[in-house]
Amino acid sequence: MENDKNESDSLKQLASVSRRYIKLVDNYLAPYQLNSSLYYYILKLHDYGDLPQEKLVQLTGVNASNVTRAIKKLIDSQYLKRKENPNDRRGYVLSLTQEGHAIYPIIIEALQQANTAFFAPLNAEEQKSFIDSLNKLSD
Repeated sequence: MENDKNESDSLKQLASVSRRYIKLVDNYLAPYQLNSSLYYYILKLHDYGDLPQEKLVQLTGVNASNVTRAIKKLIDSQYLKRKENPNDRRGYVLSLTQEGHAIYPIIIEALQQANTAFFAPLNAEEQKSFIDSLNKLSD
């Protein structure tokens, strides 16, 4: 019974660990008017090229209304542009602007810095074990 309580208490810390990582990412991206809920769309558009907004919803697994709000913020920040979808007049095709392409390597660097800071309390073996465990649990 005691072991069950310790496991339960430890699992409750997952939310705290997640918040810590998100806060680090947010801090590194803040100078660019980005945060942990926005940068991902820039990465996807960089990796996949121009995409209909519906496809971005599918790729991210995020609720469509949340994607719409994020896209609006990224358009307002001039990282994305939207044009009518020639294959579906009801939707839009999203693409990176010149600023969006330019911010990509900055995002990658910020994520690397956030990862370094996040994993700093762990030695290399602990980091590998943590990542391996997360990968197992997420399958």
